[in-house]
Amino acid sequence: MIRLLRGEIQKLYTVWSTYLIAGLVVLLDISLGLIIGLVVPRVRNGGGGALGRVPHGSYLWFFRAFTPLGFTIELTLVLGVIIVTTEYRHKTITPVYLAEPRRGLNVAAKLIASLLAGAVLGLLTTLVGLGVGWSLVLAKVHSCLVGSSTYQRGHVFQGMGQSTCNSLHGIYYVANTSNLWTAWWHVAPGVVAAGALFCVYGAGLGALLKNQVFGIVVGLVFTLVVEGIIGGIWPTVGEYLPGGAAVAVENLNVKTGTAAILPWWGGVILLLIYGVALGVASAMTTLRADIT
Repeated sequence: MIRLLRGEIQKLYTVWSTYLIAGLVVLLDISLGLIIGLVVPRVRNGGGGALGRVPHGSYLWFFRAFTPLGFTIELTLVLGVIIVTTEYRHKTITPVYLAEPRRGLNVAAKLIASLLAGAVLGLLTTLVGLGVGWSLVLAKVHSCLVGSSTYQRGHVFQGMGQSTCNSLHGIYYVANTSNLWTAWWHVAPGVVAAGALFCVYGAGLGALLKNQVFGIVVGLVFTLVVEGIIGGIWPTVGEYLPGGAAVAVENLNVKTGTAAILPWWGGVILLLIYGVALGVASAMTTLRADIT
């Protein structure tokens, strides 16, 4: 098993798709983080009520800027599918099975490698998000909340100086490391854990389907479209689907107050069940077929 696992990890360094996905993670984190943090004016709280304009520089503003870290979790699913299906696509799976004909061990090695690869990708996205946050702190992004001490009723003036804010009896906010670290710590652990487990789910799906393009399309369409429809119609069903479980894991350090979401540990168990069940099913069915 150690030999198989070492080989699977080594393969990740030799395929261009690994670096492509990592590059997409960096690009999405930077671009979406800045857009959501500086452009999008509104967020919603856990109960669905509008919070209005969030003061730039506040803790909630940093928390919102880290939203893209959760978006990139779908890319770990893609990575998991690729880890398994690349060898079938490029016809290199034959020597692998000649070296170790037991399909179950090969699947197990790929699932473990996917767990590690997903964790690394999740760590990458959190570090890039932290870098975006630091750039906002260094830029000393600031704002003033005038008219009320609550976001719902107050008016936020981005870029207003502190003296002007004080003259208007407003509350002055400036991006600082305290708010940055607090928001980042609430987001990062869940993103890393969800990335690792969602990658395992992707690997199990790829092992079952074997076709790389089909596996990626099915995984993304089901997660982004089908689960959204099911969750909108039957919320209690949607929370037990892979995407709902990933959202639960992402909220490891976050108290959302949302009813239609599993506890983080429930999401961990459910994603492990999905990944292992798909892997076992593939070892007993599709992977038993002759390669050539």
